[in-house]
Amino acid sequence: MSDTFLYDFLPYVVLALALGVPAWLRNRARLSSWVMGWVEREGTGSAAVSLVVGAIIMLLWHAACFLLPHPVQLFIRSPARLFFLEVVGLIGGMMLAWGLVASIVRKLSSREPGARVWLAFQVLLLAEVLNGLYIAVAYRWASAWYVSVVVPYLRSLVTLQPDATLIAQLPLTVRMHLFGVLALLLAWPLARWLASTGAAPTLVSTREEPASQRGIVTP
Repeated sequence: MSDTFLYDFLPYVVLALALGVPAWLRNRARLSSWVMGWVEREGTGSAAVSLVVGAIIMLLWHAACFLLPHPVQLFIRSPARLFFLEVVGLIGGMMLAWGLVASIVRKLSSREPGARVWLAFQVLLLAEVLNGLYIAVAYRWASAWYVSVVVPYLRSLVTLQPDATLIAQLPLTVRMHLFGVLALLLAWPLARWLASTGAAPTLVSTREEPASQRGIVTP
């Protein structure tokens, strides 16, 4: 067993299991209820599956680069492995974009009170994903410079010692991608609060009344 696995990967795996398994055991009923509600809203078609799989790939890709920058740098030293990681990220982004488009189209015809709130959030997320796909195509080998440039900046924020020296030199589209993450972090709790309190505007005009209230009998 290599030292890289023992000292670079294994501590994070053990930490994730130590924190994740108890959290799942405590909240499995709530998670099950949330999953069932999500399935009722989004369905189980190929677009919904694409949305979930794409989101998981993107989350794991970004989390691995942020939490394990040194092992990732070792992994992508091989051109073949770097190409593989780039392809996986690109496929995950395209799957997520497709799933989001399908979900947005579905919400446009939805009459649920909170649909417009999540519609706005998903449009913002779709713009962020499309921007990320453009960056992956226009600026090759994003895995390499993301780990060496963006991750140090993000980790400097966590340590309360922000250093934007390298970030300021990045192209505008990349900097917009970072600001898009901040916008999503602000929009997520706001959307949840509006949807849960019923304060969100509905997609149905308040002037429309059910046929029964207008005295019209429908077959």
